[in-house]
Amino acid sequence: MVLGFWGLGVGIAQAAGTAGVCPDGSAFIVQQIKDVPCARAKLVPPSELPPLRPELLPRPYNWHVDHEARNPHNPYNLIDAAQQIRAHRAQSASPGSSQRTSGPRAQSLRMPETSRGPRVALTESDLRDLLRLIELRQYVAPAKLSVEDIRGREQLEIKVAHSPAIEAQILAQLGESPAARRVLVFTAQSVVGSEFHPNFLVVQDTLTFRPEPTRLEEVGFLLGEPGPLARGTPVLGYLVIPARFDPERSLDIWWNDHSFSALLAP
Repeated sequence: MVLGFWGLGVGIAQAAGTAGVCPDGSAFIVQQIKDVPCARAKLVPPSELPPLRPELLPRPYNWHVDHEARNPHNPYNLIDAAQQIRAHRAQSASPGSSQRTSGPRAQSLRMPETSRGPRVALTESDLRDLLRLIELRQYVAPAKLSVEDIRGREQLEIKVAHSPAIEAQILAQLGESPAARRVLVFTAQSVVGSEFHPNFLVVQDTLTFRPEPTRLEEVGFLLGEPGPLARGTPVLGYLVIPARFDPERSLDIWWNDHSFSALLAP
C-alpha cells in the first residue's frame, strides 16, 4: 500500500513523540529528543504547531536570523504569546477578576517605559563641529542611506561616521572602556515629513549586533529625539557597538529593511 503525501504526513505526526519550533521559525516533528535539529527549541504537542508560511527574503542570513528572533509573528515567539493569552484569559475568567484587572497585574501588561534622560552631553559648539565632521567624512568614507518611497522620491537621509576623538569622548561620558566598545555617530534628516527611530543592525562577516534603542549605553540622541521629523531638521545620535567590529574593514549597516556597506576608517 502506497501512502499519499497527506496520509504520510499524518502517519508521521501520529507516530512521532516530539514536535517543536526552532528559533529561526522552522518547525519539526521527530521521534526522539536527541533528533531535535536546533538548540533552544520550544517543544509542543504536534496539534499545537502554529501554521507556517515560509518567506524567501533577498537579505543576508545573519540579518534574517536576527530579524526573525525579534519578530512577534515568528512561530517560535507565538508559542509564548499563546501561553500568555491563555493565562490571561484564565485569570480574567476566575472569580474576582474584575478587581484584579484594575490592579497591579493589569499594569504589568503594559509596555515598560524607559527614561531617556541625557547620558552624553556636548556643547553647542561641539554639536556643530560633529555635524560638520559627519558631512566631511562622507567625502573620504561615504556611509549614506537614502530612503525612497515606492515612486523613487527621497523621504529620509541617514549618514554614519566614525571618529576616534568623538568615540573617546562619548565612551568617557558613558563610563565605558575604549578597549571594549566602538562608537558610530549618525545623522538622520527628513526630506519630507517622515518618522525616524534608531532601528539599526551592524553586520561584519559573521558578526551581528543590534544596538538596543531603549539602552542609553547603546543608542543615544545628542540633538533631537526619535519620532516624527520636521522637514529639513536633522537629528544627531550615536551607536555603541562591540570593539570586535573593525571600522577599517567594510561594515554592512541596516536601518529597518534598508542597508548600505561602508568603510568608515579607510
